[in-house]
Amino acid sequence: MSRPSEVYVRPLTEEEQQWVERIYHQTTDAMLKTRCQIILLSLQRYSVPQLAALVFYSEDMVADTIHAFNRAGLQGIIPEPKGGRPPKLTTELLKKLLELVEADPRDLGYAFSSWTAGLLAAVLKEQCELEVSESCVRRALHQQGYTIQRPVLTVSSPDPEYEQKCLLIEDLQRRAQAGEIDLYYEDEVDLALLPGVMRCWSKRGRQRKIETPRQNKKRYGAGLIHWISGKLYWAVSEHKDNVLFRSVLTQLVPETQEPSGEPPRKKYVVVDNYRIHFAKAVQAWLAQHTDEIELVCLPTYSPKLNPVERFWKHLRRRVTHNHPFHTLERLVEAVQDFFCDMAANPDVIRQVTGLAA
Repeated sequence: MSRPSEVYVRPLTEEEQQWVERIYHQTTDAMLKTRCQIILLSLQRYSVPQLAALVFYSEDMVADTIHAFNRAGLQGIIPEPKGGRPPKLTTELLKKLLELVEADPRDLGYAFSSWTAGLLAAVLKEQCELEVSESCVRRALHQQGYTIQRPVLTVSSPDPEYEQKCLLIEDLQRRAQAGEIDLYYEDEVDLALLPGVMRCWSKRGRQRKIETPRQNKKRYGAGLIHWISGKLYWAVSEHKDNVLFRSVLTQLVPETQEPSGEPPRKKYVVVDNYRIHFAKAVQAWLAQHTDEIELVCLPTYSPKLNPVERFWKHLRRRVTHNHPFHTLERLVEAVQDFFCDMAANPDVIRQVTGLAA
């Protein structure tokens, strides 16, 4: 006899939901992942028949999972060990291990800055009075989807007006989507003969070598992208100065205005706080076009808020990384070809930069 479809998971505490979501995203155990998926979807009022169709299991299995969680919480859905010795890391100890590995050791009062399997085992012994081996800790972390990775450096903005500037830009984005204004983002990039490097296919044991120039030389690029359409404007110069900036800014103002029944929409250009954006020559030009163009400043130290930064990452992957151009002429030619190719494919620009949907 089939189970009734009106079986749903009980309300979860905030901590329970966080743990179910964390296990769902991190576990390598397929059955545990499926059980967590059932709990999370049942919480969204998916019925037993709907869940059974989604996870390709019987309605009995789905209902059993929900009942088990309702009775015993996480302990009710974690698979039983398949024979052998019982695991040293119980559910509670596993939760403690994951809390530790997610925390900064120095914030917890320890005199070291990074966790190793041995240090985690020692702290578990100290706090839980249970001795586990390094290999046990390492195996448990691997099962939860943890690997050794290099951290990424980041910086937080010290701008006291950070929130206000973000709200202003969000308002401009809403107005741009409504068709009231045109919104653009602009940024500059260094183009160096010294190539950057990125991971690539190589024979095991044979690290690929990229030749470097004896003398590094640079050119500079500027890119300006329409936030809705992905239309690209660009320039390349010998100098990273206000002339380069103005060379892309002036492309927004046509030499002759086409007659139309509606006045042209005002253009807002979001820029960072680099000094060339506020040079006297730039301010003088803007004063002549005050009804057409206005600059908007990002918060300081907030490159992630500028989608053009992601466009530069695509440029580096496609052009400047892993290849020695040897001459500036060849480098600039390759960059110009990239710009032309991207300008002809605004949908690609929107995809790589994450512009408005």
